[in-house]
Amino acid sequence: MELSGKVVLVRVDFNVPMDNGLVMDDARIKVPVATVKDLWERGAKVVLMSHLGKTSDQVEIQSLRQLVPAIEEIYGRSVSFIENYLNENTRSLIEQTSQNDLILLDNLRFYPQEEDCDLDFAKKLATLGDFFVNEAFSVSHRRHASVFGIPQFLPSDLGKNFKKEIKNIEDFFNHTSGKRMAIIGGSKLSTKIKLLKRLVAKVDKLAIGGGLAGAFLSYFNGDLSEVFDLKGYEADVKEIVNNAKDFGCELIVPTDFSALISAKSDHAIMRSENSNTSVFDIGPDSVKLLKNHIKNSDVVLWNGPVGLFERSPFEFGTKAIAEFIAKRTQSHKLISLIGGGDTGFAMKKFNVADKMTCISTAGGAFLNYVENEDCPALEAIRISHRKFG
Repeated sequence: MELSGKVVLVRVDFNVPMDNGLVMDDARIKVPVATVKDLWERGAKVVLMSHLGKTSDQVEIQSLRQLVPAIEEIYGRSVSFIENYLNENTRSLIEQTSQNDLILLDNLRFYPQEEDCDLDFAKKLATLGDFFVNEAFSVSHRRHASVFGIPQFLPSDLGKNFKKEIKNIEDFFNHTSGKRMAIIGGSKLSTKIKLLKRLVAKVDKLAIGGGLAGAFLSYFNGDLSEVFDLKGYEADVKEIVNNAKDFGCELIVPTDFSALISAKSDHAIMRSENSNTSVFDIGPDSVKLLKNHIKNSDVVLWNGPVGLFERSPFEFGTKAIAEFIAKRTQSHKLISLIGGGDTGFAMKKFNVADKMTCISTAGGAFLNYVENEDCPALEAIRISHRKFG
């Protein structure tokens, strides 16, 4: 598209951790840099739109204004901040802004219509630009006005990082020259059921850690039913186990654990209902088991830590696996795709984030796309393409 002199609205995700007005982690602010620079080179005026936090209350600590210094440093340009952008004169204000400035709108979630996906609200936002680019893969699973609504009123496309995120996932599933392995951890089985059901049909090996492992151990060994309660998921676990057999997927579960004996424990990955034993991590034998399977795999997708890595000494399992995958990746013996959220944070904590093939900046959106191979953001882009070509 010819973009010279045009205004391009770019949906980004600048929902970054803050402390007293200071950005604690600027990784998400850096995500759209390549896309924004490309738009500038093509002569476009760029307007960024994002949310910050979960509240719709218009409070100072949720305003994007406090991000301006960090954005200016990263992008190397002055930021023109627009607070009340639903005014009739906002488009004129944007057009009068210097071509060299980066324009930033205030928190989208200050308006409840954003999360309600109000199409009238989306249409008002669309009048501020000529084109729309979605560079917020991390919110692609949200059917919000700025994600799903705006593309219905403007010619739209995906940003460079958004496309890269999708390509990384698709490359994993399309990899046919070697063994594919997935490691799925986390504390809640309920959030990973759909993911596990999809993966057993797509990968050669599926390793299960964290709280998820408890349900499978209970299923395989009835004697553990009191320690690892299936909590109503027995039918789902049975389906996953049977499908794994049908598709030739090898299920890998822990063989030993690291536990804490404490009557006052307030959190555990797996907890006994009838004792004071709480399991927080996989043990050394399980780590060796996982390493052997990783060594015999060519591509690994990892989402969800295998233990309570935030708390010493229960970071052992996650740290050991992270360092092993990083070493294999750096020696070009493995392709590693790390799902976002807690897993990405763990990679940073253990100083291996830059040693993996790719780490997603998304959490729930990553899972959503792996599960469904689609998302509301992509659906909206398709609608835009049908309308505007």
